[in-house]
Amino acid sequence: MTHANFHAEAYDSGTLTKLKIFELYAQEWIPVFVSNPDPPFREIHLYDFFCGPGTDAAGVPGSPLRILGQLRKYQEKGMADWLKVRIVAHLSDQNERKIRRLAEILKAPEWQIPGVQIEAQAISFKNALQLHRNILTNPRAAKLLIIDQFGVDEVTDAIFKQLTTFPKTDFIFFLSSSTLHRFRTHPAIKIKIEKPEDSYDVHRAAFDWFQKLAPSGVFLGRFSIRKRSNIYGLIFGSQHPLGIHKFLQVAWSNDEIAGEANFDIERENIRPDELMLPMKEFRPQKIQVFESELEAELRAGAIRSETDLVRFCITAGMTCQHAKPVLQKLRAEGEIECEFHTPNVRNCSTPRPIRIRRFD
Repeated sequence: MTHANFHAEAYDSGTLTKLKIFELYAQEWIPVFVSNPDPPFREIHLYDFFCGPGTDAAGVPGSPLRILGQLRKYQEKGMADWLKVRIVAHLSDQNERKIRRLAEILKAPEWQIPGVQIEAQAISFKNALQLHRNILTNPRAAKLLIIDQFGVDEVTDAIFKQLTTFPKTDFIFFLSSSTLHRFRTHPAIKIKIEKPEDSYDVHRAAFDWFQKLAPSGVFLGRFSIRKRSNIYGLIFGSQHPLGIHKFLQVAWSNDEIAGEANFDIERENIRPDELMLPMKEFRPQKIQVFESELEAELRAGAIRSETDLVRFCITAGMTCQHAKPVLQKLRAEGEIECEFHTPNVRNCSTPRPIRIRRFD
């Protein structure tokens, strides 16, 4: 399907998974900045750079309406500092016809959200980045960037590096990883991923490419999406541990086996809806490996604080909740002493210690 008529048909299951992750992350992101009586930032900006017309042919909401729907939900809840923060939703697409259709939808009363400024504009991604440069580089404004590009052309190495420099910014972009794999030797393809042995790993290979480009202090996450025979995916970036942790929570809520795909990426032939035991009683391979490695690191004294533990979890692509069984085991054995059962990513600036009995 071409870019022009993508929204002229119903969204497929892969697209719906992608949209769900966009929406769930926005749901996690918004209250960080509007649920505190003393807001950390006076401005928040949400960008949807490839917003489309708002719905598919069947009227199913696309990313802009899902993002606005989350803003409306929190506005209706009466968050403590909602009116203390300037909230702007920037919706853009290069296709003028799609923007006109979206503008018509946004005239409906349900999209008149008190306290939210909505801007819909026909503009290319490259030009939009330049137009909003002052906001994107402003360290006193929080930003969320949704970049639902077609294919692989828009988020180049240079653009990716630029995204990682924007302060107080989380970003998610869509990537046709199969295209990178299929045409990796073509001169037009600038992102040169390694050829994976297993086609299921193609988005992991794409992630590895961006991981090498990311500067120190930038946390990346991934989620693979299969559409028919092709593998696509999302790359997430944040400069804050809380940002990547929230993305990992969203990822694991969509994949209880590996936390990174809408298909059986580990080939374990497990379907949560078919298990006779609850998922918490079943131990997928990825979780077993993580727990074994974490236990070894704790016993060796390599993890001595809550921050160390949070970063270990994040690096492994796991949530802090995944560390709980190991902490319980080692506490019961008297191997460690700590004041918490589950590490809290919000405590990274003032972490609680982990005492290793054999070393302390």
